[in-house]
Amino acid sequence: MRILILNWRCPSNPKAGGAEALTQQVATRLVANGDEVEWFSASFPEAKSEERVGGIHIVRAGSQATVHLHAASHYRGRLKGRFDLVVDEINTIPFFSPLWAGIPTLTLIFQLAREIWRYETAFPLSAVGYRLEPILLRPYRRLPAITISASTKDDLRRLGFSGPITVASIGIESPTLEPRIKPKNPTFLYVGRLTPSKRVEDIVEAVARFRRARGVGRLLIIGEGDSHYTTLLRNAVRRSGLQDAVEFLGRLPTEQKHQRMAEAHLLLMASVREGWGLVVTEANACGTPAVVYDVPGLRDAVRNGDTGLLVNPSPESLARGMLQLWDDPQLYGRLAEGARAWSTTFSFDETLFDFRQAIDEAVAAPARLAGHTACL
Repeated sequence: MRILILNWRCPSNPKAGGAEALTQQVATRLVANGDEVEWFSASFPEAKSEERVGGIHIVRAGSQATVHLHAASHYRGRLKGRFDLVVDEINTIPFFSPLWAGIPTLTLIFQLAREIWRYETAFPLSAVGYRLEPILLRPYRRLPAITISASTKDDLRRLGFSGPITVASIGIESPTLEPRIKPKNPTFLYVGRLTPSKRVEDIVEAVARFRRARGVGRLLIIGEGDSHYTTLLRNAVRRSGLQDAVEFLGRLPTEQKHQRMAEAHLLLMASVREGWGLVVTEANACGTPAVVYDVPGLRDAVRNGDTGLLVNPSPESLARGMLQLWDDPQLYGRLAEGARAWSTTFSFDETLFDFRQAIDEAVAAPARLAGHTACL
């Protein structure tokens, strides 16, 4: 099968995240099984206009703001006979491929933007974006869709999506680490992009509260992101008096990231929402449970009381969860073991199986669904 993926970020983009990592894993396996995959995305400094990565033909043009127009211009009228399916991966702004592709479309959406608009965009654009999102998604409502959590599936149904929605199992790269003895000093970890919607400043405050209560504790921050937000985070660390307790490690190679995960006592997440929270499952595989905000995506990635804790979205609640697990070694040990056991149930083979089913269903969908515009 010949598949075109539309995603404004390719795996090499500095802003690429868990969605692109998962998409690349699936695409590489599709190629290995005999499919042809082309990935159209935005360009970025020093990026090649075309290259082949892991058998995937990557094409880049435009910027984050213009890539959608470039895609329509680049492919319109030249898809039939060249591709069998478009996988339209929606990250805030859609490509609107149902309006111009002329071949079946599978909607891939890991999470809705919703409240993220309020964190990532200034008012009044944030309010406009929040209200526009349901309208922008209308061309996709009757098409087959695939996502990675029940939370996002529920969100899509609430927005009027009536087509088949596949919830694909996530896959992870299994760490090759032996179980490690945790350090005596409580060590907390954040892994992800440094951006306002991740609310890493809440994690900094929670660690400060933990240290005031117990006198010890340190935080490791893995990831890169917006320079302005990173500066705000460093200022928050200084205001909290945590200069000697917080390390900004930047983006680490996978093996080093897994080592840090294995050494940490807890992974902390305070996002507004996630598609799933892939790093939670990765940390679980390293024997590290998570304390996370009870929000869409993260509530799917954590089984409360079995693999970690779900807490109300506030630094106070996050700190209480950290204290609860630090003060109760028996509970902590049970959650760590449960986290590791659950992580073994996830594999990219399962992910590929779910994607294959969704792809085949999309291609076999009635012709009226391809290029459907009546829902506008």
